[in-house]
Order: sequence, then C-alpha cells, then structure tokens
Amino acid sequence: MLSYDEEKEVLTIGNKNSELDIKSLLFGNTTKNDDSEMIGNHGEGYKIATVVLLRNEKTVTFYNYCRREVWRPRLVKSRKYEGMLVPTFFVETSAIWEKVPEHSLMIEIGGITAEEYEKIKEANLHMQVYRKIETIYGDILEDEKYKGKVFVGGLFICEEPGLDIGVDFKPLYVRLERDRSMVNSFDIKWYSSRMVEDARDAELMKKSLNSYSGTYIMQERVPMDLRNEIAEDFINEFGAKAVPVSSQEDMEGMKKRGYKPVIVSESKKKVILSSEYFADVEEENKRIREMQKPLYERLCNFIERIEEKLTSDEVAELYGFLDEIEEKEE
Repeated sequence: MLSYDEEKEVLTIGNKNSELDIKSLLFGNTTKNDDSEMIGNHGEGYKIATVVLLRNEKTVTFYNYCRREVWRPRLVKSRKYEGMLVPTFFVETSAIWEKVPEHSLMIEIGGITAEEYEKIKEANLHMQVYRKIETIYGDILEDEKYKGKVFVGGLFICEEPGLDIGVDFKPLYVRLERDRSMVNSFDIKWYSSRMVEDARDAELMKKSLNSYSGTYIMQERVPMDLRNEIAEDFINEFGAKAVPVSSQEDMEGMKKRGYKPVIVSESKKKVILSSEYFADVEEENKRIREMQKPLYERLCNFIERIEEKLTSDEVAELYGFLDEIEEKEE
C-alpha cells in the first residue's frame, strides 16, 4: 500500500505481512536470503534508504505494529566521530494500539514534495496503470513511454538505449548490481528474448528478430508455422533467390553459390533457414559445413554412423587407421 498526503507532504508505505526485527538494523542481516522472488538480499536496503532520506532532510518513522514498536531514526552528532552526524535508530516500545492494523508495518516519510512524489510514481509500476504482456520471466511493457526502460519487481532500475521494448523482470531471473542501479546487459538481452518467445505474439516476434530484444531468440522455440510466415515475408520482400546471412563470410559464400544474400540478425537468419521454405538451402549448408571439417573428424563421424553394421575386428581396424592419420597430422 502506498498513499500520499500532498498537504502534509507525507508518503506512507504499508505492508500487510511484515515486521522488523531489531537485529535487522545490523548490516548484512536480512530476512530475504531464502526468497528469490524478492529484491534485496544484501541486508542493506531500508537502512541505506533511511540514511539517504535523513541526509536529504526528510523524516522517517517506522510503525512496527507486530512488535508494538515505533522506530524514529535521526542524525545525531557523535563525540566518537568528532561531531559528525551519525544515523541512529531510536526504538520506542509502545502499546498505543489494541490490535494490529490491516498493515502490520507502516513507514511514513515526511517532507516529500509533490514533484518528488511524481518521480517516485514514475519509478514504481505498482503506482501506475499500464498495458503489459505477461510471461513467466516478467512483463513486457507495451506503452511507448516504457521503451528502453528496465524494471525489476516493479521498480525502475535503469535505461538500456538499445532495448526496443520496456521490460519488468521477475527478481528471480536477473542479477542486480549491488546498488541496484544496473542490470547485467547480457541478462537484459537473454531474458528479453525469453520473454518474446514466451509471449507467443507473432507481430512482436517478427519485430524483435531484428532488434535488441530478439538477440537470443532460439529458432526451435519459434513455432514452425510462424517460421514459415517469417520466411514467406522475407521471400516476398527480397525475391525467390534471396537468402538470409549475418556475416561477410556468409555473404561471399552465398554469392558464389548463385544466391542473393540479404543481411539480417543472426537470430532471424536461423529462424528463416529452419523454415520449410529453406529446407534445401539449410541441407546444403550442413553438407558444406561437414565438408569443411578436417578429414580426421569427418572419418570419426562416418565410423560412428556405421559402427553398428561392422564386426568388432572391422571397427578396431578402422580406428587403427584413424590413429595413423592422427600421428601423421601431428
């Protein structure tokens, strides 16, 4: 629960099933170690947030109803540290309420201006109305304003300039930097690709295959009818002799074989070539790749294919020849 009193400039955060143990004030102590669905398992979150708020001249009050406690952190001048302001939590044991309210933990933050509250709303999907596509890895955010934005568990983390969609990852799947200001770039590419696959949206898939969010889409996870549709669109646009390529080497090879090479992303190339329209081309590619392997490796593969048809003496003799070839190559 989040609510804001603009007149009093107070932001209130409530949780129905939480309570704070006094031990949690120790850095590194956390109740989230075994909960992979939750953000924050370093034991630092609310403590650092409190310090930052206090240093920005905000007031913070914790109503820890389950423990019948009120925590009032303040910055106090320390003799030990030559008068420096040190965050100190004052814990009052209290019985001012007869029963635990609906929200067992309430945090009030005072001094939040209307402008600051708007920024808080922008960083918190729980406080917004938006369109989304749900997947097992999180949500794809459909509204244009979220394009390039990365959220984790509903909280804004960072912007990724290359990202062509907005994403809200489940905390289970991505690694956050310690200060939670960044998500590993590989994770963004990998799990946005997994999201697109799981969404099973044909238009989204087509759009993503040439984009950042489709970098790691796997052709085997794309239904064959959609692969055929994408391949057909490719042929209609570039012609019957067109073949997708993703490198200069591919391009030169296809030109020599009489095809018209068209540069696409690696993932789109694999999807198109694995369609029924390009079965002959892919079969030819496999044959060429096989022929480019060293003779020793090709012989090994051949023996493995026919081994069951030979006697044990014949197999032993063939492997003896392989040993001779290997010795000569060395």
